[in-house]
Amino acid sequence: MSTHDVEETGMTERQALLDFPGAEALQAAGRVEPPSAATLARAHAAVEEAAREESGRAPRRTAAADAVVTPFRGRRRVVALLAAVAVAAGITVTGATMGTAPAPAPAQPGTRARPASVFLDDVAEVAAARSAGAGTYWKVHTAPFNAYEYISRSMESTYLVPGRTFGGKAVRKGHFPGWRLGSKRVDWSGLDRLTTDPASLLRLIESTTKASADGDEDAATLGFVQAATLLANAPARPELRSGLFKALGRLKGVSVGGIVKDDAGRTGTELVFHGGVGVTKVIIDPRTSTLLELSEPWRSERDQRRATYLFAGLTDKIG
Repeated sequence: MSTHDVEETGMTERQALLDFPGAEALQAAGRVEPPSAATLARAHAAVEEAAREESGRAPRRTAAADAVVTPFRGRRRVVALLAAVAVAAGITVTGATMGTAPAPAPAQPGTRARPASVFLDDVAEVAAARSAGAGTYWKVHTAPFNAYEYISRSMESTYLVPGRTFGGKAVRKGHFPGWRLGSKRVDWSGLDRLTTDPASLLRLIESTTKASADGDEDAATLGFVQAATLLANAPARPELRSGLFKALGRLKGVSVGGIVKDDAGRTGTELVFHGGVGVTKVIIDPRTSTLLELSEPWRSERDQRRATYLFAGLTDKIG
């Protein structure tokens, strides 16, 4: 900011930058979590359009004028324009956003976490936009046992663990019983017929009873685990996965933790469910909507079962 600008306005550069309608409300809003990819795309397009309009209104300058730093009043007008566009796109603007202060460090676990409904609605958008894919078998590769399972549409299962035999055979074959959600047990075809409405899915999750619980899990925990398992290792179509994420965002007891790593070293966002037995956690990659890991209490808080999903998708061959 030039001496002339200081003398003319009586304000510091930061004060002048933030001297536009709505600046106080923007600063008061503070830092929020990054917006979704869809919101960023809309904001980017809006900013480009605004910049083109501003450029079209600017007077033609000589080469000598081009060598002069843009007057601060002009820069302030551009900043106000871009801030207004950002607000329209749903992005909170702070001094750091405008380059007047260093950007704050990423939020740590437990500090101003996003509401579960907001986070999972964004993940649901990503899930809905993904391709369903194609293939003969549904393949799931899990750790820590390095197990591979292939399920056909007729629900025949082929299970193998490299280096291990089952009664002298390299693979174990059988019938896969299907996936559960509340009072329903569905096969592959049943998944295709399952409702995708978040409110209906939430009622299904909440309809889980203790009688169907595995081990000593409480019914609420089991409902959460069933939904998470569908998201992790079932051939659910994109619309169903999207609906499940939205339903979980409205389930009582669900909250968002911090940024963590799974047992395979992959980074994701932790989702936490506080049930009757203990705390159940899943790790989700919000960029892809992939559920990376599920950790659930079994019998007691200290007795945990963990499954790390290294791959889940369609394939045309076994092995």
